[in-house]
Amino acid sequence: MNKNALRGFAAAGLLVAGLTGCGGAATSTDAASEPASESATPTATPTKAYTLEELTAVLGQIKDQQGAKLSVMSSADLSGAMEQSKAVMAQMDIQPAACKEMAMGSTAQPIEGVKAAIGVSQNAASGVISTISLGTGLGDRIAARAQEAKNQVAQCGTMTMTGPTVSGTITVTDLEAKKPANALFAYRMDTELSTGGKTSVILSQAVDQNVLISVTGMGGKSEEAALASVTGLLDQASELIK
Repeated sequence: MNKNALRGFAAAGLLVAGLTGCGGAATSTDAASEPASESATPTATPTKAYTLEELTAVLGQIKDQQGAKLSVMSSADLSGAMEQSKAVMAQMDIQPAACKEMAMGSTAQPIEGVKAAIGVSQNAASGVISTISLGTGLGDRIAARAQEAKNQVAQCGTMTMTGPTVSGTITVTDLEAKKPANALFAYRMDTELSTGGKTSVILSQAVDQNVLISVTGMGGKSEEAALASVTGLLDQASELIK
């Protein structure tokens, strides 16, 4: 099961290249007994620099809806499958052209310096294959990637792809109203091929401590089932990364 799930993981672009970020304003405490000239200066909480080993350990604590631990690996384990997927997608013409990175997902141009720990699970009852990746290495540059990803969700509602042997359409549906509470965004990507094949993937992301949390749910009997799996994994990761 693991090898097949990972091939689907890479081919469907489940490690999305677009990154998102969030931030909060620092708060200060006024000391009424102190003179104005000696007012306290707010102290920023330092961001923890997570290592790949630490992120792998975090994934080891996350469980799927069935209470089972995830199959955990690193992005290096997927390099071969992703190179194959890149070769296939390089032959595809995506329109609008500006949406090609979103259509390709993880098979798009690599993000230099980023390393990721990846977990995979499959729910036998619902049929949903879920993945979660925890990426590190971008530092505060993650904020710049955030806006790019959000813009693509809004701009790439409908895409077409044409290749040597197959063509199809990709439809993106914004799930803003249904996204997990800790998520920055969520959307559903539906692909319909000229051969009759169809796939549907829900993707959601969050950022904490400069760690990109990217979660997907593919297949299953309903959008609700896939979204519930995505929400459960993302919420656990958000709670564990402090």
